[in-house]
Amino acid sequence: MSSLYRPILAPLPLLLWKTPPGLELILAQEGIAHEVIRDAHPYAFRRGRFVLYDGRTASRPEIRSLTTREQVAIDVDLFRRGEPVDPFEALVDQGAAGAIWKYRQWRLRERVARYPKAWIRRALIDAIRGQVESGGGTWMRLAPFPYPYRSAFNLRVDLDEPVPEDYHRFALTRNLLADCTTHFVSTQAYEHHPVVMEDLLRQDTQSHGHFHYVYRDATANARNLERADAILRDRGFAPGAFAGPHGRWNPGLDDVLESLGYEYSSDFQLGYDDLPFFPWKGTRFSDVLQVPIHPVCEGLFLEDGDADGRIVAEYLCRVVEAKIAAGEPAFVYGHPERRLGRMPEVLIGLNRVLDGHSLVWRTTLTEMARWWRWRASRRFVVLPRGGGRLEIQVEDWDEAYPLAMEIHRGDFSCTIPLRGTRTVIRAEDLVYERRPSAAGGLLRPPCPDRRPPGLREAVRRAIDWETVTPLQELSTGTLSDRVKKGLRWWKLRRTGTD
Repeated sequence: MSSLYRPILAPLPLLLWKTPPGLELILAQEGIAHEVIRDAHPYAFRRGRFVLYDGRTASRPEIRSLTTREQVAIDVDLFRRGEPVDPFEALVDQGAAGAIWKYRQWRLRERVARYPKAWIRRALIDAIRGQVESGGGTWMRLAPFPYPYRSAFNLRVDLDEPVPEDYHRFALTRNLLADCTTHFVSTQAYEHHPVVMEDLLRQDTQSHGHFHYVYRDATANARNLERADAILRDRGFAPGAFAGPHGRWNPGLDDVLESLGYEYSSDFQLGYDDLPFFPWKGTRFSDVLQVPIHPVCEGLFLEDGDADGRIVAEYLCRVVEAKIAAGEPAFVYGHPERRLGRMPEVLIGLNRVLDGHSLVWRTTLTEMARWWRWRASRRFVVLPRGGGRLEIQVEDWDEAYPLAMEIHRGDFSCTIPLRGTRTVIRAEDLVYERRPSAAGGLLRPPCPDRRPPGLREAVRRAIDWETVTPLQELSTGTLSDRVKKGLRWWKLRRTGTD
């Protein structure tokens, strides 16, 4: 191709060729412009200067035949080397495992996503950015929050059991954070408490299922979620989201959420302390957005022997402060019944933290999900212009939210608002500040809980044991279903309680 007709190679989007879905997932989280190339034709590769490929599925000679000398090819297989697990596989892993957060003398145990996906994402993005910058490229991303916010805060509240007195106590203090609190209600717990339901109608309220349980069986999940959905709609709600009890998630559950047309879910056994993402389901990405939270609640302190609300408040406030400083979502959660309803100092402390930060977006999870889906639908390219200038072109310009672009240079970054379809900058003329870090302190990944499950726990997991569902509603479709139902009958006859 002659130089006269040689196309301008854009620094962004990044072009992906035969790369693992985990890479696409984190680029979307980060707001990095990218395109997945599906046609092995040289002209399909002319949209960008940087081509990312997987050396396990595409050879170097193949890449040379598809790209020009001006393009930079980056083999993402390099980022697997020396790692204990394949980081791209870890990003789309659906398993859960026990973890321990250490805080002073407490050991806070919870079952969460098996791998610390947020930390893996940050490490991979830093590695890719280093390769792009060393190749003469520019690193930009859509800001994770509407301009001019640098972080976002939400208190997620799960209503699991019918203790209306505690709910009303909680609601008195919640007034401090009403604009940034999201409620997930189990309808079995509160469908017969109209005063609570009427109050929730004035709040951001979503589904926590009818029975407080996530089943392995998709049919049981469908029956549970559809019942909750019908009850909520009958009471005047418009549910569009779900949070799995105990943070549980599985593909069958996600299928049900898709069938209900829900916008998002929030399940820490799939992901926690991370940017929102669309889960990979083996052959495609889910239509249901995941909005992760910090999975340590007041209940873990109670389980470790501490019922002092001041300690819970101190811990959660420090987590929120650390996340705000790191420029990350500060989403925490708890439970009113027997807990936050009797710990007003927790909400008072969180409100005091927010009062000290004017650039934190106080948002509901529902509004956060809407923003994130809108952000994910923005498409942009970065084109080189004369005199060291770069032109940012945003397709399908929309003013629904104020959008910003972050320009990164080494350890520094600059945030500029995008006011229209075209923005021209000179990166050298911008004012940069040191990028916030999410390393250290309370933002370290938790320690693995290496205690082997006992025989009792192994059996419970094998048969999906629970006592929430009424005995007569238990399924008998599988052997494990029949074993569970038989054991429940035996327990009822022996003890008189189910």
